[in-house]
Amino acid sequence: MDVLACYLPDDDNNMLVNFENGAWQLIDSVPTSEIASLKEKYPTEFVVAGQIGTYYACWNVNKEILPASCKLTGAKAEAARAEIRSALGLLLDRNYIVNEIGQAGQVPASSFVSMGMTDADGSDEFDGYWNTSEDAYMDNGDTAMAPLKKYYAYDEAIGMFTDVTSMDYPYNNGSGHQAIGEYVQGVLADVGITVNLSNQEWNTFLNTRKNGDCFMARNGWLTDYNDPICFLDMWVSNSGNNDIQYGKDAHAGLVMYSLDRPPTAWMCRWKTATWAQTYDVLINAIKSRTDNANRYAMMHVAEDMLMTTGCVVSLYFCTDIYMLDDSVEGFYSPPLGLQVLHALHGEQVSSARQAAQAALAFPQSSRLVQGGSFFWQRSVFPFPKMAAEFKLKAA
Repeated sequence: MDVLACYLPDDDNNMLVNFENGAWQLIDSVPTSEIASLKEKYPTEFVVAGQIGTYYACWNVNKEILPASCKLTGAKAEAARAEIRSALGLLLDRNYIVNEIGQAGQVPASSFVSMGMTDADGSDEFDGYWNTSEDAYMDNGDTAMAPLKKYYAYDEAIGMFTDVTSMDYPYNNGSGHQAIGEYVQGVLADVGITVNLSNQEWNTFLNTRKNGDCFMARNGWLTDYNDPICFLDMWVSNSGNNDIQYGKDAHAGLVMYSLDRPPTAWMCRWKTATWAQTYDVLINAIKSRTDNANRYAMMHVAEDMLMTTGCVVSLYFCTDIYMLDDSVEGFYSPPLGLQVLHALHGEQVSSARQAAQAALAFPQSSRLVQGGSFFWQRSVFPFPKMAAEFKLKAA
């Protein structure tokens, strides 16, 4: 293989066209509507690999979702918002999302720390924060309605709430993200809640979330290594990944969080304090602790704090979908979200594709693409000698 050319498309349909006409040999996203047929048409080239990651929607903790008539303030108001966010998350049918939209072996999520992440004793069993079985969906919906009716006006005649503020839900380019956004929009519309969807270019989308310029947004996280801290330290107040805005702006001054049930005597105790004084302190303590039993017990407390806010609406545990031409060998997709290319090699494509240039394509949603530039870990995956030239191109 003389040339390894990498393109940066953000259109699933364009990627599939280039794969099918032989121009590209590897793509890592396909149109959601085509998944079922691609499985049949390309049984050896359509691949679903395991990943340790969670696809979720996140709320902005500083956006007001209480009705104008509500007189609650301070910590009591935020506790009500957390109750509302948690209830709205229960209205979503995660089995529908994975079976009808994802269609690639994703697992309904009941926690933020992903399935496949092991505990201190090596086990990976965890009951989660809500029941994701298909039989539980109706009960989850009934459970959700009670707190919503406590805070919002509900018209029994039409079965809808009448005073919920409208909210926006941005997502980046991708048919799967769009389909999930439309599903969320439809479910909430059924109970009288307006969600305005916004499809944004990748860099614009990142800035929208980072700056807190939306009510809620689609999100996802893949672990860097086998430790739950990868999912938990991103929510400290000063983290660059803190899209929820914990410990920022109005939320920074809220005194309402507690560490009065520590699993070890070593931990600090706070009855009521701010997010930075509790969650941030807890994460820092976890990072300095070497005893795994206590570290993991502390991380369970951290996830409990996180999920109690209702700001993380976990939808499914991830899989990695990609299409790889049969002529290419040496490609590997590990569960940590990076595509490994260091052993990549292969002959020119079959006779139907002999005119095509050997090429690789990665969408901007790939963990290999950061801010529009190609990310290459030379120290981990040395660039192979099989390609005499490396090119990065716009799609």
